[in-house]
Amino acid sequence: MSDDDARFDPADRSQYDLVRAANIIVPLSPIRKARICGVVALLGALAAPLVATLPAAVREAGFGGPPATTPLGVAAVVLAGTVAAGGAGLGLVALQRRLARGPEPTDADVWTLLAAEDALTGVGFVTGGLGVGVGLALLASGHWGVETLDGLRENGIEPYLAVSTVPVTPRLTSAVALAVGLAVLGATVAVDRE
Repeated sequence: MSDDDARFDPADRSQYDLVRAANIIVPLSPIRKARICGVVALLGALAAPLVATLPAAVREAGFGGPPATTPLGVAAVVLAGTVAAGGAGLGLVALQRRLARGPEPTDADVWTLLAAEDALTGVGFVTGGLGVGVGLALLASGHWGVETLDGLRENGIEPYLAVSTVPVTPRLTSAVALAVGLAVLGATVAVDRE
């Protein structure tokens, strides 16, 4: 047997590792998934820079005040995605910490842990990724000019709709995303060092 084959000897793996390898949806370690969630959350910090650098024609057509401090519905979408990715990332870090500190999960706990990992992965990757990705794309849409915004509005999409009932500004979204993303990435480093 080569060195590579010995590394994957099923006899050297725990029961949990074998069940996980056969049943997990995204075959990455929980800590790696947490890092991806942290990066997704950190990407939400682009909200304020994206609207602050909009062309003057777009700012005049779409905003009554400074774009970064205007409450926007799309900023709330980015914030929701950021919080989802960050929460899932921290949950995955906690799961990794529990697995590393032991004890070995019982047969009943194996399925609970696998379900928790899959659920957290789905929340982080799908809810977080879509919220941040779609939200940032809509916030950036003004960089393609007023004609692009008009086309979006014709299709029922208003990327710079001011929402006074939800006071989420791009600046707030960026601040929260920076804090949440760095917290998740810092937690992954801390768990790796244990």
